[in-house]
Amino acid sequence: MRKFYFNLLLLCSHSAFVLAQNFDSSNLPIIFITTQGQIYDDPKVKAKMEIIYNGPGKTNNLTDKPNHYSGSIGIETRGSSSQMFPKKSYGFELWDDKNNAIDASLFGMPEESDWILYASYNEKSLMHNVLTMKLAREMGMYASRTQYVELFINNQYMGVYVFMEKIKRAKGRVDIAKLKEDDLTGDDITGGYIFKVDKTTGTGLGGWTSQYQNNPPVTNRTYYQYEAPKSITPEQKKYISTYVSNAESALKSSSFRDKENGYRKYFDTHSFIGLFLTNEISKNVDGYRISTFFYKDKDSKGGKIKAGPPWDYDIAYGNGNYCEGQYYQGFSYKFNNVCPNDGFQVPFWWERMMEDSAFVRELGEEYAFQRKRGAFQLDKIYKYIDSLTTQLQAPAFRNFQRWPILGVYVWPQPNPISSTWFGEVDELKQFVANRLIWLDANIKQPADLRITGNEENGPNILSMNAYPNPFLDRIYVNIHSPKSEKANLILYDANGRILTRIQETLQIGENQVMIQVPSTLHLSSINLLQLEASGHKIVKKMIQQ
Repeated sequence: MRKFYFNLLLLCSHSAFVLAQNFDSSNLPIIFITTQGQIYDDPKVKAKMEIIYNGPGKTNNLTDKPNHYSGSIGIETRGSSSQMFPKKSYGFELWDDKNNAIDASLFGMPEESDWILYASYNEKSLMHNVLTMKLAREMGMYASRTQYVELFINNQYMGVYVFMEKIKRAKGRVDIAKLKEDDLTGDDITGGYIFKVDKTTGTGLGGWTSQYQNNPPVTNRTYYQYEAPKSITPEQKKYISTYVSNAESALKSSSFRDKENGYRKYFDTHSFIGLFLTNEISKNVDGYRISTFFYKDKDSKGGKIKAGPPWDYDIAYGNGNYCEGQYYQGFSYKFNNVCPNDGFQVPFWWERMMEDSAFVRELGEEYAFQRKRGAFQLDKIYKYIDSLTTQLQAPAFRNFQRWPILGVYVWPQPNPISSTWFGEVDELKQFVANRLIWLDANIKQPADLRITGNEENGPNILSMNAYPNPFLDRIYVNIHSPKSEKANLILYDANGRILTRIQETLQIGENQVMIQVPSTLHLSSINLLQLEASGHKIVKKMIQQ
């Protein structure tokens, strides 16, 4: 009987708007937030959050008792340009009764206190950030985990939101060392830091201006902002700004290609390639110049500048009507040539790296791998978008009842504007297809990475090809296997010392494997790559540049 009255009370409390939406259940989790006042940009206001979530694939009813979370939060609006929209995005922190931050695992994500509710108002497919984060994670990057939800605030239905992890130094997020206020010397002060290129709204830690102008035709200098730790000291600010300045000097140097003392001494090129591909497949008009994050761990843990995590892809995939953002052609990293008068310009970093033939080759190798075997396979992307379409079909209908903007211009959407949600989804799919065709033609891919089928070896013979040779820090291995079985790939140095070993389950036919050689290894110039499978061993000589 008590449960009956609780459910009746809950249903009545939401009845006014629920009845208008004909909404009594959802396949998505349902979040209720009740505030103690108006929600501002800053500071956070105290509120109560309750979540109904019965598990993957199960129906969540408005009459269900909150069973996934119930407790206090501190909540605020977030975003820059998006603050002008009536459907707001929110950031919130889980609080205890004394307003202290507490950690919890929500929707299976690692425990943390800080979370985002992303509104996706001017991005009407509702998929840009969810898709991009998925692609980035499949490429091996950390990117925010996501979960679609339907949100009520103070008994008012707010629509479909993307529940996301906030970018933060934490185990399971940006997993770098925690920098304490007394870490002021030696290895202690060298990490971990997060800094960014972004608008200055929403931050109060300051930053520094690059000593170098960006590439012509622009003459501005990039302003880098401190993001983490929030308790950063003057000594730590000086350390990271000086480190980045030294890295920029190495990148600007005439000897920047030098393996030992050039820019690779400071920059983790693999992460820069990852963010490059994430920004370019999406043709992100904000890419590289806004909402662009970097981080650095302690020197004892690698210590180079890494690009990422990726963030904010609402004005991507053709959803920007300025600076050629609506076109699938053109590179986003060349934004400065397209819009030299814009107030936010791309740092010179990627443009300079593209002058290094080794970086260009690594980029082509990574792109070819992702296109043939990885995240950028078009049929794989289509299947994921189709799965999101199925998941969102009924919730999206309610969302656009609440916010009737289909067929209506919302900044900065280009023409033509679809009058249906399915049309928005189809536009996304078509843009991705066209974009990949353009990238295929404009990213130089090494011919030796093409999968030929090893016809000369016959269908019943185990064979292996490995590229590039010479290599830097990655080796791509094409294996033709006559049967499905487990195989070992072992990289030895010239003295027989095992450098790295991986086990792969081969499928019948063609298999492609990427070996990431740990940067901590000191390789000899000549190394041996051995494949063990079917009772056979195949050995290839590999030369390290």
